[in-house]
Amino acid sequence: MKMPLRLAILGCGAITRGEHVPAVSDHPDVQLIALVDSDLSRAQSLIDRRGLSCQAVADYRELLGRVDAVINALPNHLHDAVNRDSLLAGVHVLCEKPLAISAAEARACTELAAQRKLILAVGMNRRFFESRSLLALAMREGLLGTVREYDFQYGGAFDWRSASGFYFDRAKAGGGALVDFGVHMIDSVIDWFGPITAFDYQDDDWGSGIEANAILDVRHEGQLGEIKGRLRISRTFALKNRLLVHGTQADAEVAVHNPDVVVLHRTVGGKPLSETLRHENAESGSSYRRQLDNFIHSIVNGTNPEVDGWQAVRVMELIENCYAHKRRIPEPWAENAVERCEARV
Repeated sequence: MKMPLRLAILGCGAITRGEHVPAVSDHPDVQLIALVDSDLSRAQSLIDRRGLSCQAVADYRELLGRVDAVINALPNHLHDAVNRDSLLAGVHVLCEKPLAISAAEARACTELAAQRKLILAVGMNRRFFESRSLLALAMREGLLGTVREYDFQYGGAFDWRSASGFYFDRAKAGGGALVDFGVHMIDSVIDWFGPITAFDYQDDDWGSGIEANAILDVRHEGQLGEIKGRLRISRTFALKNRLLVHGTQADAEVAVHNPDVVVLHRTVGGKPLSETLRHENAESGSSYRRQLDNFIHSIVNGTNPEVDGWQAVRVMELIENCYAHKRRIPEPWAENAVERCEARV
């Protein structure tokens, strides 16, 4: 592989504008060849605003013989076809989460990458926060004692400035809050606590749209033993926005807004104390820059990326099982209203 790596970014929505372009534009090992968007003016506007020296292209297929790799940041329902087209053309792929909107499509992409001996990385940028290794180290070294359970909450009023609005279309997004941010949460807890062996899932989709709120109770069985957890996601109101892990000797907290540290809470001499864990020599750059570094390293050295297709497959399999066996979150205020309407009819 000749360097710098020739790369194109597919899709010029919010995640590309805010994260991928800044990570790529000044990377010494990357030559940005093009920004791709079906709205050519959107791609050109981004190029002009950032002062980039690349092309604006409407159809990614024009580039498949001219680039070594792509970042696929297109709407979810386009991931599968574009990933496979790219891989068939011998192009390495870093695909934004989710890898595809079904487990079957995710598996097909992953198998194709293996057959073609190409790198297929999945954009789970939360794996590149410092808290990922800090929490793993704290648990492995026994700082929490025996880990019993955890509570993971992420929620707030939806304010993502989506260029396409595909998030609100189940056919294009693949689901609601569980697919949008839940993939990050599920991927992270499997990484920390081991495989999920049992689950109970509830959401507020009444069958005509996408869920805005979801509650997932799980049981892990891995190297740390049996651990129970609850994941709660909301796109309508604020939650505690943190992971809290309960151990027999201490609790560990990771705040969503400060994900590069872990705070330990314990009682010493009858008094509650807190201490903050951080790496003295933390990696520089954003999580998206670290993710890009890992992608490039995998291509150059022929090694597995931090998050590969198979890990994405297991997450999508769980999400599909959740949707297939969901219960509705109790909403007595809404149910009473429905009963009153039915009574009048």
